[in-house]
Amino acid sequence: MKSLQVNQLVKTFDKKEIVKGISFDVEKGQILTLLGQSGCGKTTTLRMIAGIEIPDCGEIYIDEKLASRNKKICISQKERNIGMVFQDLALWPHMTVYENIEFGLKANGIRRDERRKKIEEVLQCINMQKYARAYPQTLSGGQKQLVAIARSIVTRPRLLLMDEPLSNIDVKLRQDIRQEIKRIQQETNITTLYVTHDQEDAFFLSNRIAVINEGKIEQIGSPEEIYFSPESLFVAQFVGESNCIDVKITGKDRLLTPWGGFVHPTNKLTTGTAKILFRPHQVKIDLDGRCEGKIVKRDFMGEWFRYHVSSSGVEIVLYDENNYDVGKYIKFSINKMVTI
Repeated sequence: MKSLQVNQLVKTFDKKEIVKGISFDVEKGQILTLLGQSGCGKTTTLRMIAGIEIPDCGEIYIDEKLASRNKKICISQKERNIGMVFQDLALWPHMTVYENIEFGLKANGIRRDERRKKIEEVLQCINMQKYARAYPQTLSGGQKQLVAIARSIVTRPRLLLMDEPLSNIDVKLRQDIRQEIKRIQQETNITTLYVTHDQEDAFFLSNRIAVINEGKIEQIGSPEEIYFSPESLFVAQFVGESNCIDVKITGKDRLLTPWGGFVHPTNKLTTGTAKILFRPHQVKIDLDGRCEGKIVKRDFMGEWFRYHVSSSGVEIVLYDENNYDVGKYIKFSINKMVTI
């Protein structure tokens, strides 16, 4: 069952089209991440789904019921039963943790005894039972984040929308909270739409990722598909580190590269130009390699080195755990590549 369906969504501000016909769906219990740079339209898309913004065109279905069509609202913002976690968390400073979590339940007219039961359950879920009477200003950044999540899921929403929730948290804490978000989502099985510009968040949390560029979806797929099989140059260069090399197509599945001819799928093309993509870890320093070059730069990355290698008129990046000197000539093999 699809918990969310978005069809050809469009939104314009000040005569500038921000969201340009976006379509996707999310299966029940899954996490879909909208991944893209600032200003690409991902947060605007989220706000239209929440009912905060009204689309100019397109349809939104929640649990297979029409929520909006073009500018017509069919299900109000309140009736959509959506939980939201904002970038700034928006916790009430004058309310305790318990009262912050209780707020939505009160607004929905839930009885006191039922509210208490639900709050106790969600506090246990986020492992913060002993902080029920604490105020937000006494909590760490990570604890505040967990309270914001608890407040959003205590009402058992149909959808959980998360807008850059980890952007203001330091790296180490970010890793811990990311783990907690995944655990909580899996335990509650709440369908989640997650917005971020951070690729690590997207890869770790998501069942599927939609890469957005200037208001359009470039590609939707599993994290593995997005990383290893990019369908556009933008995805190839935006997601992860990559080598993109210009090549000529000399026939069906035949490429002329800076290192000579390769037999490789050419996506049914038999002539013209293309690019090949390969990731740095897909290049191996190899005494028997058919390619050779000179190390022009070396970056120490802890457990491995990043090497910049000048080879046949191009510069590539590769990773290796061994320490080689700058200026050394090496041979290498490209183990896997994609034609774009």
